[in-house]
Amino acid sequence: MLDISPVVAAASAAASAPLPVPQPAAKAAVPAAEPRQPIVIIGSGYAGYGLAQALRRADPQVEIRVLTRESGHLYSKPALSIGLAQGKSAEALAGESALAIEKRLKIRVYTHCEVERIDPVARRLHTNIGEMEYGQLVLASGAAPIRLPIEGDGAALLSVNNLHDYRSFRERLVGVRRVAILGDGLIGCEFANDLAASGFAVSVIGLGQWPMERLLPVEAGRQLQTALAELGVRWHLQNTVQRIDSAEQGYRLTLADGQNLQADLLLSAVGLRPNLSLAESAGLAVGRGIQVDAQLQCSQPGIYALGDCIEIDGQLLPYLAPINQGIQALTKTLLGTPTAVSYPLMPVTVKTPAAPLCLLPPAVGVAGEWRCTATDDGLSAGYYDAEGALRGFVLLGRQAQVQRNAWLQSCQNAQSAVA
Repeated sequence: MLDISPVVAAASAAASAPLPVPQPAAKAAVPAAEPRQPIVIIGSGYAGYGLAQALRRADPQVEIRVLTRESGHLYSKPALSIGLAQGKSAEALAGESALAIEKRLKIRVYTHCEVERIDPVARRLHTNIGEMEYGQLVLASGAAPIRLPIEGDGAALLSVNNLHDYRSFRERLVGVRRVAILGDGLIGCEFANDLAASGFAVSVIGLGQWPMERLLPVEAGRQLQTALAELGVRWHLQNTVQRIDSAEQGYRLTLADGQNLQADLLLSAVGLRPNLSLAESAGLAVGRGIQVDAQLQCSQPGIYALGDCIEIDGQLLPYLAPINQGIQALTKTLLGTPTAVSYPLMPVTVKTPAAPLCLLPPAVGVAGEWRCTATDDGLSAGYYDAEGALRGFVLLGRQAQVQRNAWLQSCQNAQSAVA
C-alpha cells in the first residue's frame, strides 16, 4: 500500500457552525465487534466532517481519514444563500483549515484528492495522488447542481454549492446591478431574499404557479411571493429560460412565453442531484441516490453512505436534521454496534427574513388537505388527513412561529397513532 501524505490548506479564521454531537447510544441489537480500520470518509462537507468528529468523540483511537476534492476548510453550506446580506466574504464563511482539523481531531485530511475508482473486493481506493486501502468506507459525496439544457450561452449560469462557488459568485457580483435567478424553490427564494435585501434588482424565473409550490399551499406561496416582491423581487412564474445571449452589458434572456429579460448575472437554483458516478462505477446500487439500508450500508459490504447523496426507502433527505440522525447511528455502526437510523419529524426553517417560514412537509403518500388561518403578519396552515389528524404544517410570519412546538407535537401524536 502506498501511504499518501496529507495535502493541507493554510489556516483561516475559526468561525463555523457547530458540528453535530452524537447522543447517548441506544440499546444495541447486535454485540459490538472490533471495527475494521482505517475508516475512510469521502467528502468534507457537513456530513463528512460531522461523522469524523462524532467518531473521534466516541473513540479516541480509531484511525480516521477524510478525502476531499476541495480545500478541506470547514464551512456551513446553509450559510451560502444568506451570506451576502450578512456581509460575509468567502474567507469569513471559511472556518478551520484542514490542518487545524487534523490537529484537533487527530485524523488525516487529504485535500484536492479526487477518488477515481473504488475496488470493493480489495477494499482499495484509486485516487489522483495514489492508492489507499480502507477498512470501512463512507461515501459523503453530496449532491451537484442540476444543469438545465438551455440554448445559447448556457455556461453563463452560475451555481453556488460550495465555498469555491461562493467565492466566484461574490467576485462576479462586483459592479453588478441586475441578477436573474432560475428556480423558484427553497434555495431560489433564499437567494432572492438575500440579494434583494442587499440592494440588487432581482428577477426570479420558475415553473411553479407560486414560489415553493411543491412545499407550500397556494395561500402561503402567494404571501411569500408578495413579501419578496415588496423587497423588489420581480417574478416570472410558470415560465423558464429558453435561450441566453451575451449582450453589450450582461445577458439577454429569452423566456418560454416570449418575454425578453436583461440581467448582469445569472444564478441557477433549480435543485441538486446526488453525486452517483463513483458509486455506480463501484457497482453499488443506485436510484435517485446511493441506495442504503436502515444502517446506511450500501449494497457492497464495508461501504456506507451519508448525507445529500443517499436514497433511503425511496426518499432523498437533503437537510441537516436527517444528516445529524444519520451521523448518530452510523458512528455506532462503524465502531462495531450495528444501529439503524431513526428519523423523527424534522421541520425545515427557510431563510427568508422578509417572510419567516417554517414547514414540516407531510409524508409522501399521505392524502389530505391544507387548512389555512390568517395571522397578523402571515398565516398558519395545517395539512390534515382523512381522519382529521395533523400530518404537516406551514408557519409563515413571526407570529405563527410561536406555534411551532405545539404544531410539531400534534404531528408527532398523529404519527404515533398510525404507527
